[in-house]
Amino acid sequence: MRLIIDADPGNGIAGSDVDDGLAIALALRSPEVELLAVTVVSGNVPVDRGVQGALEILDAAGAGHVPVHRGSERPLLQDPRPWRALLDARRDEPAAQQLWGALSSGATALSPRPEPAAQVLVDLVAAHPGEVTVLAIGPLTNVATAMLLDPQFAVNVHRIVWMGGAFELPDVLQELNAAYDPEAAHIVLTSAAPLLVVPLDVTLRTYLRLEELDRLDAVDAPLTRYLSRTVRPWVMWLAARFGRDGCPLHDPLALAALLDPEVVRTRLRAADIELSGRLTRGRTVAWDATNDELLHVVVPLHDARPVEIAYDVDHDRFTSLLLDRLTR
Repeated sequence: MRLIIDADPGNGIAGSDVDDGLAIALALRSPEVELLAVTVVSGNVPVDRGVQGALEILDAAGAGHVPVHRGSERPLLQDPRPWRALLDARRDEPAAQQLWGALSSGATALSPRPEPAAQVLVDLVAAHPGEVTVLAIGPLTNVATAMLLDPQFAVNVHRIVWMGGAFELPDVLQELNAAYDPEAAHIVLTSAAPLLVVPLDVTLRTYLRLEELDRLDAVDAPLTRYLSRTVRPWVMWLAARFGRDGCPLHDPLALAALLDPEVVRTRLRAADIELSGRLTRGRTVAWDATNDELLHVVVPLHDARPVEIAYDVDHDRFTSLLLDRLTR
């Protein structure tokens, strides 16, 4: 499986999600995956810190041959400052400073490649038409830009798997990967590319607990040591801030759905994202396009194509796959 991972890794940063790092590590420990590149987008953390996080993981895994490319530092149209203020403020919370205070920076001699992420996506997909899967586990700015650069990108890509959106969660107006760049999400959701969406509805049913991190500690290897010391404060911070027993495994689940399709159950739905509305901008919407007569009465709809959306997860099967591969 030829794979490009487009991500926003926050490993090692106080108050930032670590699931991108776990997904990259899982790809590196999966023999059926040929990781062609890691492209980085702004979202969970600013793009330059995401580049550093990707390099740290590859260095710890002894995978310095995998190129890392810097992508977009801002959404296509949306002002990123409100999101950045919210996300970046987490690191200044006293609880975050205490939990991450003893975590030393992961020094690495690796450097990113100079080619911009969107162009690398275009070039690699064009070089291997029908063979490259893009695992998009951040905002879709880089992927949408690739589609704008090359109209054939959506036709040439084998598949796009995106962790993003929230379709049926009560009290959730927005999900970060969708709402950080709604225009980019709209371009990808309505493109011709084969698409699997793994939304927050499903990923919030997964978790990694502290006792499961002990399995990583039991393996004396640079990658497992790095993962354990960067994931542990995130699990503890979620417990202190939200009372959660473990951290959700959003991005690793999206990759696991590729490695073992039995991990998730999916259904075909039309999907898009709201681009206007004080409360609804950035909210993903899915519907049964085979029964949309009433929708046409309310609002003219584009010719929706089916998108595969995960709606259920076999948590035990998934976590066994994840931990077995990371620790073997």
